[in-house]
Amino acid sequence: MSTDNSVENITFENDREKKIYEQCLKICGSTEIEVKNSPEFQRELYEKCRKLLKSANIPLTQPRVNLLIILMMYKKPLTVEDIIRISNGEIATSSIYRNINDLKDKNIIDEFQTPENTKVICVANPEDHHHHIFCKSCGSINDIELEESFEKALENEIKKIELLYNVSVDSHSLELSSVCHQCQSTKSN
Repeated sequence: MSTDNSVENITFENDREKKIYEQCLKICGSTEIEVKNSPEFQRELYEKCRKLLKSANIPLTQPRVNLLIILMMYKKPLTVEDIIRISNGEIATSSIYRNINDLKDKNIIDEFQTPENTKVICVANPEDHHHHIFCKSCGSINDIELEESFEKALENEIKKIELLYNVSVDSHSLELSSVCHQCQSTKSN
């Protein structure tokens, strides 16, 4: 299928896929984040979503693509409430939960709980093992990476725990609780 000027450089398999892309542009255009939100950036995000879903043999649907677009744009863990707000009603709440479960089962997204037991999701990246730091005041979440030597020491401790308790640990996470710089500044004013 050919493309027009608004979707140049993208070849769609059918009209439905083109409509999915056009809907994604609405979400990209209404975001409040500070990113280089150019047409090239939007095409790149869409192509990443499409390849990711196709490689996992998951059909492209509007809610799935919208969910992934939002997670990729923000590049950080988001709550379901964040996704609902960001999507401006373009993704039904029931679709968000259903797609989180579907994408989590295919290891496309990761899901974890904040210290306040709020569900948070982010795009999975098996090559990028990271941990999280939470702000106790505003609830912001940021990914953090540990020095390789610390990660290795942590893995060694996990091996000891496995032997001691006769278990097989399949994953681990480290969450740090903090007060972010912005909240510290607000409190001091």
